[in-house]
Amino acid sequence: MNIKNDYSGNNLGKYYLIQKLGNGGFGSVYKVFDKILGVEKALKIMEVSNPKEAYKLFSEAAIPYKCKHNNVIKINSGEIVEFNGELLFVIDMDLANGKSIDSILKSSYLSVNQSLEIVRNILFAVEYSHLQGIIHRDIKPANILIDNEIPKLADFGLSTALGKTIIPWRWYVTHAAPETFFDNSIATVQTDIYALGMTLYRMVNGISDWELFLQSIPDVKKSIESGKLINKLPMLPFIPEKVIRIIKKACNIDPQKRYSSASEMRNAIEKLQPLYSWIKVSEFNWIGSSVGNPQKEIYIEPNNKFIKVSIYNNNRKSSSDSKKFTEMMQAKDYVYNYIKQTTIK
Repeated sequence: MNIKNDYSGNNLGKYYLIQKLGNGGFGSVYKVFDKILGVEKALKIMEVSNPKEAYKLFSEAAIPYKCKHNNVIKINSGEIVEFNGELLFVIDMDLANGKSIDSILKSSYLSVNQSLEIVRNILFAVEYSHLQGIIHRDIKPANILIDNEIPKLADFGLSTALGKTIIPWRWYVTHAAPETFFDNSIATVQTDIYALGMTLYRMVNGISDWELFLQSIPDVKKSIESGKLINKLPMLPFIPEKVIRIIKKACNIDPQKRYSSASEMRNAIEKLQPLYSWIKVSEFNWIGSSVGNPQKEIYIEPNNKFIKVSIYNNNRKSSSDSKKFTEMMQAKDYVYNYIKQTTIK
């Protein structure tokens, strides 16, 4: 089966393929109808060179039984099915009622604090799976779904047992920790921590097309394999330094210098005190919301003589915060610094 094609309308064993939901690096996902149970589900059709070996690893790790958590999309089973004489490995999952973070980034804006809260929730799922001895190995925005407003980790198709040698049929290279590029590398907690750091980087920087974005990075392949990518990636100027430190610690080239566990990374995020969630409306307009604090709004207003930055609290202009500048760059620097200082306490 060519996963790039759309097979909607076909039967695949007991499943009727209703609608293709998307392609990943390792397979495609369909909304399906389970003809035996009479319910709609999500089905991941894995692109692997040896479906029987993939099924064996999935079954030995007991993924469906060990990964039951409120922040994990429920995994019902892994199966081998036949399609046009070809054996396929498929993963049967509950159908999420919402979008992936990857889809959200393509169509809207996530604030820094929204991103931190989503990743904090996902860290509960990762911590739980690690305690069950399962390494996810494929953490990325496309595999984080918002299901009825609850962030959930999906797609354990590449998962493996903690301490097992990574089977290198394929993996998500741009989120792969540098130590996984060596032969006989071992699945560890730190490989997932690294991927979480890269995921958080993409979210707070609002990167809508990751592959296109990476094309602007010199020697990107070498940087990925050496673990130096995170130090070459630009950070948006309004991201607080404390958030940048969390990302860089998670993506440290040395596994021993990363967070030792998902709970340690989650605790680092929880120590931050969120203040305002800033949403970028346009290049010249930002809106900040905060529980128990006045709503803020920022406008950058150029005219013939100067650039005016107006900051409002509950629609009342703040004379102490509003400023005038002679250059647009100065005005934007002021706005970015203001946002940085008010994102977390």
